Amino acid sequence: MNDYYAKRVNEQNEDLKSIRVRDDLKINLTNKAFISLKSLAYKAGFESAEELLSSFIGDLTGWGYTNGSDERDYADRWYERAFGSSDYYTNFRYYLFNNGLSLEDMADMLDDEDYFEDVYQSYIDENEGKTNQSKDDCLALVKKILEKGEEL
Repeated sequence: MNDYYAKRVNEQNEDLKSIRVRDDLKINLTNKAFISLKSLAYKAGFESAEELLSSFIGDLTGWGYTNGSDERDYADRWYERAFGSSDYYTNFRYYLFNNGLSLEDMADMLDDEDYFEDVYQSYIDENEGKTNQSKDDCLALVKKILEKGEEL
């Protein structure tokens, strides 16, 4: 086994120790969608719809329990087909999350216009050649996240 795969296996094993119910993950479903989801879960041999979703999430993210490389590939294809515009369009929320900006950082952005300008310019620079959100939209997003009061 080469070094990359050995490292990945160790990372996977460590990550599996962190499995827990996520309090901040909630899903809205219609009654029929929920009944259909449960039906699919039971048909596949799962005890609950949550187990089916966890299985798919493992394939989609490549973390947790996965169903194999083919299933990961198909999940990736589904994501790219449904949301592939992310290659051309950027989301400021993703930028904030990916760069570890906290609620405190975002509050500072509202208090210090220069700080917001620096963060926004970094977002633009990092995503050169893509369609980026406007400064006004990004500022409105920061306000919305702060109003909600939950870390990304």
